[in-house]
Amino acid sequence: MSSRLKMLLLKKVYQNYKGNNLFPKNLMPICITYKHNENNFFIKTSIHTNDCTTGPSHKNKENKINDECNLIQTCLDKETVIENVLSDNLLINKAEPLCDKSKSKKIVIDFSSPNIAKPFHAGHLRSTIIGNFIANINKCFQNDVIKINYLGDWGTQFGLLQYGLYSENVDIDQLKDNPLKKLYEIYVRANKLAASHDDVHRQAKQYFAEIELGSTGIENWKKIRNVTITELEKIYNRLGIQFDEYHWESDYNGGAIQQLMSSLEDQKIIQTDNTGKKFAMVDDREVTVLKSDSSTLYLSRDIAALLDRYERYKFDKMLYIVDNAQTDHFAALFQIVSKVNKDCVRGCEHIKFGRIKGMSTRMGNVIFLTDILDEAKRKMYEKQQLSKNTRQSAMNEKTCETLGITAVVINDLKQRRQKDYNFVWDKVLQSEGDSGIKLQYLHCRLWSLEQNCGVTLPSVCEPKYLPEEVVGDVIVELAKFEDILYRAYLEYEASVIVNYLFRLARPVNRMFNELKVKNVPLDTAAQRLLVYHSARLVVKSGLEILGIEPLYEM
Repeated sequence: MSSRLKMLLLKKVYQNYKGNNLFPKNLMPICITYKHNENNFFIKTSIHTNDCTTGPSHKNKENKINDECNLIQTCLDKETVIENVLSDNLLINKAEPLCDKSKSKKIVIDFSSPNIAKPFHAGHLRSTIIGNFIANINKCFQNDVIKINYLGDWGTQFGLLQYGLYSENVDIDQLKDNPLKKLYEIYVRANKLAASHDDVHRQAKQYFAEIELGSTGIENWKKIRNVTITELEKIYNRLGIQFDEYHWESDYNGGAIQQLMSSLEDQKIIQTDNTGKKFAMVDDREVTVLKSDSSTLYLSRDIAALLDRYERYKFDKMLYIVDNAQTDHFAALFQIVSKVNKDCVRGCEHIKFGRIKGMSTRMGNVIFLTDILDEAKRKMYEKQQLSKNTRQSAMNEKTCETLGITAVVINDLKQRRQKDYNFVWDKVLQSEGDSGIKLQYLHCRLWSLEQNCGVTLPSVCEPKYLPEEVVGDVIVELAKFEDILYRAYLEYEASVIVNYLFRLARPVNRMFNELKVKNVPLDTAAQRLLVYHSARLVVKSGLEILGIEPLYEM
């Protein structure tokens, strides 16, 4: 509910309400309903403050306060609610932010994080778009957000790749077309060899150990890093995602973290077994931190990275957007680091998500996200050609690209974050029902109405021109938007916003059929346009927070 409407609610409920004592954002999320033919909105909420000590103005059927749990139930007349909700949208560019900037927190978000020399795997899709959403919703609530892409450029797998390059006599400088796919194919072949030839695996481990000790050149490694960044940027640009910083696992190589590891040993946080391997005790189990040859592991590098980030950013929260399979890893990471610096881990969270199943293209099982995006664009172009509603000016590569990405992203974000889901192309690209295509179409239709109706948006809301019941159905959804954003923010759950937009779309689409803007009295037309305009602003804001560029024609 908008702050303006919350203020009105408090004034109605508390006789001696003073603006400085009860800030409307102290109200908990609000349940607001509208029943046809009653001309009232029923509102139920609670308040989490003891600032108001004067008590309720009165207690009766229309206006109740439960003193023990601060539950508020009341009714507001239809015209009052319509005026306040739509007036907020008239002032959308001047409206106060959702949160006091003085209470801003520093949020560091680690997401996407693919490995070098491997194409952007479809499995990284969820981390990338969920992480981007979490960054956007935090910015919406005035937090200072730092988006980090922590690239995997270290480990035995790089030794295997180096073995493959050497054995196949490959010059990285000659890999011009699709270099990541070619490097990945070399890695796969080397990995298969290592599985059946111990000598190959031994050479790969030895090569990586020599890199960590600084006893061999790293020219190929530098070239592969540069190639990887160039190719990954192409993917991120397509998705409309930008990172504030790129970090590398190699920043925390054996030499760089040697002092830290020695300190952990001195503090008895890690111990050495009879093979020379170093481990920490986590919930009565041994967790390896360093290999017997002192080579680092993902965990040892993450320990160093987390401590470094806390010193560098002094964050309030450090969020890792990584799938459910890494639960044990992050439990170990946070527990070990807590023994070094308790303050550091207080704000650390592993934001888990489920996996995508069945993602494939006409070429078969897919491993590369570029294949998915290309396939989505191709399929959308075919659908646009077949649709009788497609504008010829919208039949272009940019529109089809945006529609394809919208379809894939919304299909993902409408799922509950921690659940696995099946990827089915027909469901992803459907233009009817609850889909990303439908939301883009709704935004385009609302924009077209605003541009072509010949009516000027009014400067004030006059609800007497909006008696229709369908307007009440739209208003009740618009009034929920701020609380929907707050819930999504608290839960790191994009599906809350996606499914809200689907619910909003239903009465708005009914309104298209029932309320015309053309060929009606001008005052009526202007007020109806204000309802359509307000709905478009909410759809636009929702899509942008989800990380999607709204289209204006399709």
